[in-house]
Amino acid sequence: MVDLIIGTPDSGKSKRAEDLALKLSGDGKRIYLATMDPFGEEGLNRVKKHRKMREGKGFVTIECTRDIASVGEAIKDISNTTLLLECMANLIGNEMHALENKSADNSTIVEIVLDEVLTLSKKAKNMVIVSNEFEPDGEGYDEDTKRYVELMHEVNEGLKKNVDKVHEIKEGEWISYENN
Repeated sequence: MVDLIIGTPDSGKSKRAEDLALKLSGDGKRIYLATMDPFGEEGLNRVKKHRKMREGKGFVTIECTRDIASVGEAIKDISNTTLLLECMANLIGNEMHALENKSADNSTIVEIVLDEVLTLSKKAKNMVIVSNEFEPDGEGYDEDTKRYVELMHEVNEGLKKNVDKVHEIKEGEWISYENN
């Protein structure tokens, strides 16, 4: 089972994802795949907050900022594991700013990210993917931010076509629907 949770920053995505991962895993193995490369005090505080949220819930944390498909080779018995991937926003930003991808066009970045995530999702028993959605034409975006927002949208659309269930916040309410 692969679930995608999409919401705006601070919408409760992480809590919702953790609860779903706990439900899907039952008494099985749970891995939290952290993609954030924390910069500065704010980044470190965010990591601490998320670690505290997971305390006592049986998650093993693996930090992997890129090349997440390789994690599947490192996890013993991945076919009986529930993965919680947090968060696509970090993963996309990491790929977008990687030296070898600096001159890559959007479709290449989208392809890299989707391939990595979907390859890993096929190996795990369950996978819960957390992603952000931003206003596409937010005021004050510089060119780099506009590109990042476009990439987020394109990756989310690609994921929606390839997961079993989507949970997203619309007009302040969570809606869920199955992918047919």
